[in-house]
Amino acid sequence: MNIELVAIIALCFLVFIMFILVLLKDKEVSKKLRLYGKIIEDLNRENHTITKTLKGLSSTEQVDIKAMQIQLKAEVKAEVQKSLSPLVKSINEIESVMSDFQDEQIKRIDALEDGKKVVNFAAPNMVDSNEKLIVAQYKNGKSEAMIAKDLRIGIGEVDLILKLANLK
Repeated sequence: MNIELVAIIALCFLVFIMFILVLLKDKEVSKKLRLYGKIIEDLNRENHTITKTLKGLSSTEQVDIKAMQIQLKAEVKAEVQKSLSPLVKSINEIESVMSDFQDEQIKRIDALEDGKKVVNFAAPNMVDSNEKLIVAQYKNGKSEAMIAKDLRIGIGEVDLILKLANLK
């Protein structure tokens, strides 16, 4: 039971650390998003200024506004993609790390469950051998307290086994 408690505490600790790491990464991503938001806002202002300037020029000169808008949109799109690509890369790296961590935790849990099955499998044989030892020692004249002390089990358990064996 102590091993299971330690395993549960360790698992909780790992989940807590994972939660903290996610929060830290979330703060970093939020900072980057605010920065990219500000950059996009500045680009939109610049776009608006250029559009106003073009409208002023179109009244004096014949300028192909449609072609310039298309070119401007392409430039803005390229700038946004250039600015956001590190963010997308960071998010993909975080997802990869989280996936690896999750796979590792699943493997650890499976290993713990396999270990638990082995322990549970061995326990019934041990109980049977304790019952035989208790009965044999009682027949040899040992007291319940001495049997419990020798086998390192409770007196109540010795008493119960002797009652079930109709020796008491």
